[in-house]
Amino acid sequence: MPTTSLDPRRREFQLRLLTQLRARYPDWSLEAAPDGFGVLARKERARVTLTLETLYGGCRQEQAATPALISSFVAAAAPRLAAAEAAPESGPAPDPDALVWCVRLEKVVRGYSRSPELVTRALPGGLLAFVSEALPGEVMRGVSATEAGAAGLAPERLAELADRNTALRLGGWRETLNQHPGQRRWLFSDDPLFSSSLVVVPEFLTALAQRGGGEAALLVPDRGMVVGAVGEAASAPQLQHLSRRLYGMARSPLIPQVLATDGTTVVLHPAEALPRRPWSGWRQLLGLRER
Repeated sequence: MPTTSLDPRRREFQLRLLTQLRARYPDWSLEAAPDGFGVLARKERARVTLTLETLYGGCRQEQAATPALISSFVAAAAPRLAAAEAAPESGPAPDPDALVWCVRLEKVVRGYSRSPELVTRALPGGLLAFVSEALPGEVMRGVSATEAGAAGLAPERLAELADRNTALRLGGWRETLNQHPGQRRWLFSDDPLFSSSLVVVPEFLTALAQRGGGEAALLVPDRGMVVGAVGEAASAPQLQHLSRRLYGMARSPLIPQVLATDGTTVVLHPAEALPRRPWSGWRQLLGLRER
């Protein structure tokens, strides 16, 4: 029995996929993945997990195309199942639908033994995005170019899939942004692992900047959180204070700095580039004069 608690819509979607996959691949044992939103396929020693989050996101965005998207997904599982059955000892290849941009601190990522082989994208504020595979149970792992190449995925294709999947997985930002048209500040925290990856989703950056007349501010204090702000709500002093408070409360902290976007690029907010006198807070507390 599944151990992961899914919302009713995801559970219904998962059962729908199970029905179609079982009809298409009767020789395989197919069941709900016990620790994630997916389907676990088993046949003798072969094991394959089919991630459903990206497909679900695509169906939510294009509801009229849902039957076609599901049929395509079911058909696309065939080569993965065949490869796993032919060479079960080699382990499963990266799931193309589970490849997602993961945003973390560059200094941390560079400490990984496989970091030179990761497909990465530079970001301001000491952040770095790299292609990862979302695994069951709110876990992810970096995918090396060598590993992807063995599965027939070139680095360029790896990045393309991550672009697509990240946009679909985090597509809930549209609902958040449109819930209150007059709002000027929004919290995006649907995904505890990947919400910070919204900073590499072009559609999100464009929509947010348009709300601010061509510019917007971004906070990325935690891996599972992005705050977007425009207009008066994007005032640098207010956001710097807010960002540092959120950073101090973060379970998986990233950066306390404020970022800015024009809808195309993401940069460090100009206010963050202003020089600061070190330890001024301590000097005030001790009653000492500034130098």
